[in-house]
Amino acid sequence: MKRALVLDGRSLSSLAVVRSLGSNGYRIHGGDSFKWNLTSFSKHVDKRLVYPDPEDSPHHFTEAIIDHIKHENYDVVLPTRDVTTSLLSANQDRINEYTNTYLASSDVMDVFMDKGETIKLANDAQVPTPKTYFPERKSIEQIADEISYPALVRPRRSAGSRGITRVESDRELKSAFLEVKEEYGIPMIQEYVEKTGYTTACVLLDGEQNEVASFSYERIKEYPLSGGPTVVGKSTDDSEAKEYAKRLLTAGNWKGVAEVEFIVDQQGTPRLLEVNPRFWMPVQLPIEAGVDFPMLVTKLAEGESVTRPIEYKTNVTYRWVLPNEILHFLKSGIEISDMIELFQSPFKNTCYGTLSFDDPMAMIGTGAQSINFLLDKEKRQSVLDREW
Repeated sequence: MKRALVLDGRSLSSLAVVRSLGSNGYRIHGGDSFKWNLTSFSKHVDKRLVYPDPEDSPHHFTEAIIDHIKHENYDVVLPTRDVTTSLLSANQDRINEYTNTYLASSDVMDVFMDKGETIKLANDAQVPTPKTYFPERKSIEQIADEISYPALVRPRRSAGSRGITRVESDRELKSAFLEVKEEYGIPMIQEYVEKTGYTTACVLLDGEQNEVASFSYERIKEYPLSGGPTVVGKSTDDSEAKEYAKRLLTAGNWKGVAEVEFIVDQQGTPRLLEVNPRFWMPVQLPIEAGVDFPMLVTKLAEGESVTRPIEYKTNVTYRWVLPNEILHFLKSGIEISDMIELFQSPFKNTCYGTLSFDDPMAMIGTGAQSINFLLDKEKRQSVLDREW
């Protein structure tokens, strides 16, 4: 039986990866920096691994993972969060002595982890973006003279909309610039786009930048309401978004999976928001629709040939009910229609972030992880400090 190590058990994307590989006969070891994470409760996880926190102790994390895989016969190791993906990418030569990964090189990864560098690459590749100002090119005073309000001060490296600050005046711009700079490093300044919606393209490229698979979905609900991870989404076939995503990733010499997010403006043009150079939270959606990104990546990592999925199901709905759809409901104002939608159970053409009759214990894992986060001040703040 083949064996896989899946990191970042706290993440819904890891749960989806574990379920995909487990359903395809893999024996799964799941890991995170704390034991009782939601993925560890999945029936597919045969063994739990607790490792040093990669954000607090990146060196100790890396050495612990390499030491661990020396003594295990894993066929593949799969990370799903920014920090672990970056660390494995930077150390993949050492790691690949003992197992397989399928990641872009560290220098390529760094470009897409930096939202500012990604916007610059998109501009060069003629991929539409919001108007963006870079303080290393112009002073904040010059930017204030040129920009229209409202505007956004955005960290270049953050996740889940953390650190994004909306400003309405020169005074607010200069104040937010200093605050974001102190917390996250030098930010970028962007125009505020009046949106009609969001569209997202998910792409897998091989080492020669050939397309292996692509997929798109529309974000229906998000939390926080001002901008955040997908709470409800629906599979689409947005050829324009997929083409822009492939153009951008190819220009950056990408290899592996990536999620490319666009905001759709009043003219219907998708404008690049950011790239998530890793597995994304609602990866269960393309799996359900017929594009099993985790298995495709695993086969590529193991050196196997893969068949490119030509078609997939559209209008498949994804829901992240606990806790984020409930939080969305509570924050958005209680309407009867929203209440009916929240508590209805449409299992036809619908998949869920955690809920699964075939793998029900992950729901208990959600509760255990929520308690862990609520009792830990730093983790609690990382979840709550997303609104902007």
